[in-house]
Amino acid sequence: MKAAVFHKMGDIRYETMDDPKIEQSRDVVVRITSTAICGSDLHIYDGFLPQFRNEVLGHEFMGIGEEVGSEVSNLKKGDRGW
Repeated sequence: MKAAVFHKMGDIRYETMDDPKIEQSRDVVVRITSTAICGSDLHIYDGFLPQFRNEVLGHEFMGIGEEVGSEVSNLKKGDRGW
């Protein structure tokens, strides 16, 4: 997958990352169809929220369920709008 990765203040790179996978029974994998930058992303970029390691940005998103763990009962593969 492709992701915006924060490296240091003012340094965000578009990089290839490992595809997500189900690791625990309550996990869900979502194919992102749209996303946005929010204020906390800008705070990280500007150095107001210190980060001590590289970090994939973006928590404002929508998508389609690709996989669900065995204990997930309220969502299913193919559901939209997560």
